[in-house]
Amino acid sequence: MKKMLRQMGLGCLLALSAAAANANGYPNGSVKIVVPYPAASGTDAIARIVAEELGRKIKQPVIVENRPGAGGLIGTRYVTTTAPNGLTLLMHTTAWPAQPIFVRNPGVSVPDALEPISKVAQGRLVLTAPKDLAANTFQEMVAYAKEHPGKLNYGTTGPGDVLLSFGVMQDKYAVKMEHIQYRGSAPLLNALVASEVQMSLQSEFPPLPFVKEGRLKTLAITGEGRSKVYPNTPTFTELGLPNVRSNWMGLFAPKGTPKDVLDRINRDVNEVLRTPETVKRIENLYFEAKPTTRDGLRHQIQQSITEWTALAARLGITPQ
Repeated sequence: MKKMLRQMGLGCLLALSAAAANANGYPNGSVKIVVPYPAASGTDAIARIVAEELGRKIKQPVIVENRPGAGGLIGTRYVTTTAPNGLTLLMHTTAWPAQPIFVRNPGVSVPDALEPISKVAQGRLVLTAPKDLAANTFQEMVAYAKEHPGKLNYGTTGPGDVLLSFGVMQDKYAVKMEHIQYRGSAPLLNALVASEVQMSLQSEFPPLPFVKEGRLKTLAITGEGRSKVYPNTPTFTELGLPNVRSNWMGLFAPKGTPKDVLDRINRDVNEVLRTPETVKRIENLYFEAKPTTRDGLRHQIQQSITEWTALAARLGITPQ
């Protein structure tokens, strides 16, 4: 019996030693950050900044790999099938906790298929329209939609919080607008400039050049106060739509990644996100660096799921 206990004790010590070595030895190779959206998207741009700065810190190559499709599900599914060793990570957005609201069988368990590491960035979303839309303010757009049911359409990149936000707008004002889905933010922006769609809700930066040229106009923006980029554009809160929220991005790992490795990545990423150089680079994309604890990101996801599930039920949205 004593011998068995000694062996068990030795086994526990070896397991603890192996875990410590795993944490101390991480990373023992190049790290990959998968972005489940196309190149040149906001998520892609932020991921590349983090990858470059993180690579410098950990002295290992950190590469970004785009695996777009199915509203972010293709890249997400891929990451959940990789080895849980901290060498393959996922940069996802507010669309992650919203997936079950729209997709009946997403092929991954939300949110349990991924381990939260840290929030990375947060940015406003601006409601933008082509210059030829017969409305120059949000209120005029609502009036036009009431007078012309089903004549206005809006574009998104797939199931997620933005689709819910348009549901909130239609519910609030009892208007009907048509939805068109695009494969990425760049095709959506091109469609908006060409007046193929009448509205989109995107990050501040992509439409800015077209707004300055007068080819697009802004109707509303997320956030608690006026934007420095679009100071004359009212916030959704001002317009009585506080449920239309800003966008965030976070870093995740496959389920089963050791806690010590997750904690190590969290520490490294947070240190990178607090450096003046990284903060400035992210600000240049009109986002704000938002390092958090792992529990902070977990709480953000759970809060979103609770809020959006209730909102979807009220709007009559069911997974398809």
